[in-house]
Amino acid sequence: MNKIINALNILKCPNCGSELLVKDKGLSCQSGHFFDFAKEGYVNLLLPNQKKTKNPGDDSVMINARDEFLKSGYFEKLKNQIGSTVDFSGKIMLDAGCGTGYYLSNIEANDCIKAGIDISKFAIKKASKNDEKSSYFVASIFNMPIKEQSVDIIFNIFAPKPQQEFKRILKDNGIIVEVVPGKNHLKEIKEIIYNQEAKPNTEKYAFSEFNLLKSNRLTYKIQLKDIKDLNSLLMMTPYWYNGAKNEQNLVMLNLKNITLDFIVNLWVKKENKKID
Repeated sequence: MNKIINALNILKCPNCGSELLVKDKGLSCQSGHFFDFAKEGYVNLLLPNQKKTKNPGDDSVMINARDEFLKSGYFEKLKNQIGSTVDFSGKIMLDAGCGTGYYLSNIEANDCIKAGIDISKFAIKKASKNDEKSSYFVASIFNMPIKEQSVDIIFNIFAPKPQQEFKRILKDNGIIVEVVPGKNHLKEIKEIIYNQEAKPNTEKYAFSEFNLLKSNRLTYKIQLKDIKDLNSLLMMTPYWYNGAKNEQNLVMLNLKNITLDFIVNLWVKKENKKID
């Protein structure tokens, strides 16, 4: 419960928008809307009318695979680069589309408040178990139960990009740390799935209403230990739905050397100056 309390100042009731407070074994607002604390330490703030399926987002199999792959250290260079992008001391951070909390849990800074949101309850359950210092909530990043201009830094790492929601919750001069795949990311996998006809990934600049402060590329190769790690990696990507899920190609089974190509963008919210 203590880690949930840390994020109370940025939360609002997803039903009525009023303030949420701790009551009994959950969070409640002045209108009486109540949300239980899960035993793993998170709170589900996703309303039934915000669901398109019974359990939206990645399922438990995909989340477990992602968790195992990330814990194997293949993305550690990316994790460390994200952790060195800005000074997080005294900041309020939100990881929008946090998954298992891998990147958020790496941030160590004085007086830093960290919260993560994901629509997958399986992801949030795993994140809350993995990270004792951050607050986690099940919610849609397209309709976040977060107060206006309450967040200093947003992580947006391989996740959807609801620009207007980000503008709403970020303070003036707030920062978005965005990670997108570079043109050569996982090119060896892509070439096999698309029969050598794969085109390089399109590198897009997503936030037209924010200013780009800097953009850095991180490219390196990894050598997978076994087929289990390859399958876990595939489950983290769109390729799992686009052919890899049923892929039985022997070349794929022997694939071990993989290119990782990331672009880490730093965006700043333009100050909303009032005109007298």
